[in-house]
Amino acid sequence: MPFAPQLQAECIAAFNALRTGTPREALEVGEGCNRFPPSPLVAIYLSETLRRLVEDGGLSVYADPFKGGARAAFAEMIGDHLGLHLGADDICFVRGGTEAINLITAHLASTGHSLTLPLPNYYAFDHCAARWQAPVVGYYRHDGTLHLTGETETQHAALVDVLPNGVTGSIYTTPGGPDYDFVLLDTVIQVGHFGAGPSPAAALRAKARALDLEHSAIIMTASKDLALPGIRAAAIISRNAALRAHIGRDAFDRAPVASPLGSLLMTLYAALLTALEAPDDHLDKLHAAAEDTVARHGLPPLPSASAVRRLIDHVALMTEHYQANFRTLAQENDILSLSAALTPACGYSTFPELTIPQPDFLGWVRQCALDGLRLNPTVVHGGTADAWKHLMPGQHLRINFSESQRDLAVALQEIRAHLN
Repeated sequence: MPFAPQLQAECIAAFNALRTGTPREALEVGEGCNRFPPSPLVAIYLSETLRRLVEDGGLSVYADPFKGGARAAFAEMIGDHLGLHLGADDICFVRGGTEAINLITAHLASTGHSLTLPLPNYYAFDHCAARWQAPVVGYYRHDGTLHLTGETETQHAALVDVLPNGVTGSIYTTPGGPDYDFVLLDTVIQVGHFGAGPSPAAALRAKARALDLEHSAIIMTASKDLALPGIRAAAIISRNAALRAHIGRDAFDRAPVASPLGSLLMTLYAALLTALEAPDDHLDKLHAAAEDTVARHGLPPLPSASAVRRLIDHVALMTEHYQANFRTLAQENDILSLSAALTPACGYSTFPELTIPQPDFLGWVRQCALDGLRLNPTVVHGGTADAWKHLMPGQHLRINFSESQRDLAVALQEIRAHLN
């Protein structure tokens, strides 16, 4: 049987069309990465860990230097955080959330699943669905309203739930409809909570406990929260035997194990998520328990308790930066408006709407880029033109408020100038 052609998602084609010929030095304030500087303490921890791995020979072999210890330690700590009983076999470390999406989508396509996706979404969901020919039968918006695409439904149905939504920053209501055979819960961001809604940690616990991990998977990544996407650190949590076998076969084709730095960063991330929710007077006890966990599983020690406190302070400064820029954005409500339903629950991204609609929205976006300001409109965030028309017909732009105050102010000034 010949290989299927490599198809391209509509959002990828739209992105390429908008970017072609634009200045490389143009300012961009809607990119999907955390611009707040990472904590120096994480750099110290990783550099010390890398030194140990080199000296101990951990990077001189292809095998996992921890013999599954990182998976076991992560399972124990993230299980405590989520209120789930997890073991090492329930964890697969992979090279970033994008790879996790690709692996799971490929498996779902091979098992005859069609997909229902949120709108907006990360481009990889649509791209991987096109690549592996998993039909997307529906898109849904923040309130659970579902738009059917007209694609033929397959024997099995899979739902993708992103918590919080990586573009809007808000927590979505999932749609009703068929009994889904598989649920993928993608946790893009967990820290930087502000606003009146429930914390992402509480929402994640509630959703994770409701899942049957035999028929679902959870993706977790430290890339966004710790501002270190280049390390490509992520984990897939699942008890689905067929999915785990698929991931194992794929790893065998390319490399036996994921990066040990990535697995250790995920272990540190699990410890940090627990510490962020704890009262200060509980931190020493929690830190001692986390240190015991990593020691029992043969991992290098975590940063000291005082270092973890400084890391928590760093997260607080990051959140304050988010809030300050979000307040700045809210004051520009004569050019950009944000509905209460799309107010971010946490993180650095929001999706306001132009208050002065443009006759040719994409043409206007392209002109802004040619003039030195790259913007990311609706159509580059997954979906189809028809889905956007029915679910979110407004002229929305992604705004990243982890940017520096100066860059955000310049971008807002440029948007205002182009609307006049």
